[in-house]
Amino acid sequence: MTQLPKRPLRCLAASLLAALLVAGCAVQPATDGSATASPTDAGLPEAPSGQGDQGADGPHAAPDRAPAPWSVTDSADGRSSVIDVDFGNVTAGSYAAPARGQVITPKEADAATPLVVVSHLRAPNCADGTLAYPCPEGVAENRYDHGMGYLGEALAAAGYTVIVPDLGGLFIGADTAAPYDQKQMWREVVGRFVQELTAPAAAQGLGVELPAGVDTQNVGLVVHSRSGQVVAPAQELFGAAALKAVLAYGPAYDTVELSEISPAPADVPYLAVVGEADADVGASANLWLGHYLNQPRQHPAAVATVPGLGHMYVNRTASSAGTDDRLGCDERDCPDAAAHERLLAAVALDWLAANLQGAQTALPRHSDQPLPTTLADLPVRWLAATPGALAWVDAAQFTASGTDSALLCTHADPMDPEPPADACPEPDSGVVQVLTTVNRLTDATASVEVSGARGMALHVSPSGTYPGPGSALTVTLGLADGGEYVQVVEATDPALRNRATQADNGVYQLGTVRLELPERVTATTVTSVRVQALDHPVELRGVDFRG
Repeated sequence: MTQLPKRPLRCLAASLLAALLVAGCAVQPATDGSATASPTDAGLPEAPSGQGDQGADGPHAAPDRAPAPWSVTDSADGRSSVIDVDFGNVTAGSYAAPARGQVITPKEADAATPLVVVSHLRAPNCADGTLAYPCPEGVAENRYDHGMGYLGEALAAAGYTVIVPDLGGLFIGADTAAPYDQKQMWREVVGRFVQELTAPAAAQGLGVELPAGVDTQNVGLVVHSRSGQVVAPAQELFGAAALKAVLAYGPAYDTVELSEISPAPADVPYLAVVGEADADVGASANLWLGHYLNQPRQHPAAVATVPGLGHMYVNRTASSAGTDDRLGCDERDCPDAAAHERLLAAVALDWLAANLQGAQTALPRHSDQPLPTTLADLPVRWLAATPGALAWVDAAQFTASGTDSALLCTHADPMDPEPPADACPEPDSGVVQVLTTVNRLTDATASVEVSGARGMALHVSPSGTYPGPGSALTVTLGLADGGEYVQVVEATDPALRNRATQADNGVYQLGTVRLELPERVTATTVTSVRVQALDHPVELRGVDFRG
């Protein structure tokens, strides 16, 4: 179980409440607040209980640090070479970190191999649970790059050359920008690998021959936790057009306060996978993307949430040390490290093959694809932007169709003695985790003018836990030809269903419902959208249409 360091009261209250829910404690309405933010790795350590960032300002590699000798071993399946490299140091002002890690490359290839960078989490890089470089004398290092070796080998077996930089020394500081620029240092570290891989064969010192070279214009990025914030430096390093796909596991963004939220996602195919039991960064990716759903995009962006999984166990170094962030696993049956690894490897291979090699996939790359009901054999719920949307209808455009049937609101800090005037009502049961402004409605209508729509998406959350299976919706489209089209979304839809269990009162986040529209709607113009949730209120982020 990881420590909950100091943070604003809203975030602390949300974390404590989540712990109570997971533990199955009875939560009374007076304390059942809304978790509008989750702790993010952007400013917090991922440390074992009792440890933290005290005194950790940054890395201090010795200027005369001797690089470790390079070594080459075979992968477990014998099909790839695993090369441990050390390029010396990279510096930022008075700070210095090692530029080292692993290159994993196929032994045979018919053409230049696509390049994948696997960028690991921030966690205590010293065996005594502290963050420091170098570690205290006599204290071993935790090499989290080695902890992602299994994924690198699986990718190399599929025809990729893989870079796994060691970021344990680089990610010492609690903040990415001060007192040193971690993103710039990341770019320099990965740049050393790229320089070596693209050097003429005679100048390479890898100890193996790259069979057909590396294609640095066909690049994938797999990121975990804090590394979710290195997409921009990756685009700077390789060029925006060269970065073809991002897969994020439990990415951490600034989602404590809306005024300080991380920048909008880059317009690159992006898929985040989040474990429902993640007690380190929680719903950070969902909160982040939920705010930016109205950003026009040409490429997909989605967050998939799966049950049971946590934050740490996709990294074998962390799981081998028993560093599990999940709560209550000593009393319930939690998926093991192998289950985490299977999911990450399966999704990474699928997502990268689709975006770097043109393979077919059921993952939602296009707006006309249905959202899968399972991900690597686990049930899944989705929040998915609509690339190339014809129109976006924001929460603020919906007005009440009946008395008090719509309220534009924002979830406030439940500990704030003076909540803002637009605070959403807090549920009597359950927790709602939404950071951005929503329309809490039972019956609301928006005027639109959309021609040629073949489908639509609703981005919505239940407003709490109520009796019954969930919060069913009725969607009515007014048409220019004077007709209407009506479709019911069942309460059992993953985005709408009751999430309470015997162990907790239910936690709710924004989810996406995709609907196909018949030809008679496509052939005319949609003039209005009415959303009704007559059984229980829902919270609507917005609606969009696709052609």
